Amino acid sequence: MGIQMKRLLVLAASLVLVACAQESSEGGPQARATPADLASAMANADSKAGERMYLLCQSCHTLDEGGLNKIGPNLHGFYDSPAAQADGFFYSAALSDAGITWDDETLDHWITNPSTAVPGTTMIFAGISDQQQRADLIAYLRGATGEAP
Repeated sequence: MGIQMKRLLVLAASLVLVACAQESSEGGPQARATPADLASAMANADSKAGERMYLLCQSCHTLDEGGLNKIGPNLHGFYDSPAAQADGFFYSAALSDAGITWDDETLDHWITNPSTAVPGTTMIFAGISDQQQRADLIAYLRGATGEAP
């Protein structure tokens, strides 16, 4: 696939994200998933679908071991680790002081709407309102960043 086609796909995915965010923001901040809802979504998670969702993330984050920090930190090895730990990345005080560890629950809350999960974060991302899409993305990130799926 050519670079122009990849750029078009990223642009299209970004536009879809904006449209989804506008729909979800009309009703206010999204409610946090219940543990049962999250467990059900994770049991049915499709990491291939999550890889497609990652298109929304790749302009800011890398996943490979030793990968560069971009606008956002490299995510390799982040799962089951405290937030704000990537070497060489400057985090907001809000995230540094949040005291969270990345697991399915905290990721789900974060991906729903980072500014609701950690008020004061500098991450600019409208969030993903669909529970299954978030679970798919989490499943993909776990495998792609070095955590067993």
